[in-house]
Amino acid sequence: PAGLIYADFEDWMVVDPFSIPDEWTQVKGVDFGGANTATVDLAQDPQRDVWYLYHESLAGDMSTPEHVAAARKVRAPSKTTAYGGAPGETQYRADWRAEGYPVRQPLVADVETGIDRVTELIKTGRFRLFRTCTGVRDEMGKYKRVLNEGGEATEKIEEKHSFHRLDALRYAA
Repeated sequence: PAGLIYADFEDWMVVDPFSIPDEWTQVKGVDFGGANTATVDLAQDPQRDVWYLYHESLAGDMSTPEHVAAARKVRAPSKTTAYGGAPGETQYRADWRAEGYPVRQPLVADVETGIDRVTELIKTGRFRLFRTCTGVRDEMGKYKRVLNEGGEATEKIEEKHSFHRLDALRYAA
């Protein structure tokens, strides 16, 4: 659709799942929220410099210990680097850290710069998505900018609050 933010994402980037080698660099992105906490897990193939998004979650009505327990099932905190939350969400990061799963403040706080980082991975062919990550794939097809009367994209993201997994991806990127 017009205004689609990740318009360069293509079906060939969706791949069948495979076992992630332990030696690959692992990154988790976390978008905190009481009703909608989202996580995405990525691993980098060091030979090809390709990032594989291999796991996603979106859950609410869970305590911090429950969210952390779910994150541990995917990958131990000692084997991954986690980034998440907006700059002001220091309490969420502190709560996860207290549960033994440190989450760092993202290196890039600006939404547009984060979108640019993800776009760069896509445009350079360095992003793949496991077929099982249907939530991210669905959000990719709906994440768009508001159009003006002339049909041109504006800076405003349509229903920005609905794309928690893509926010987690931005934090990881």
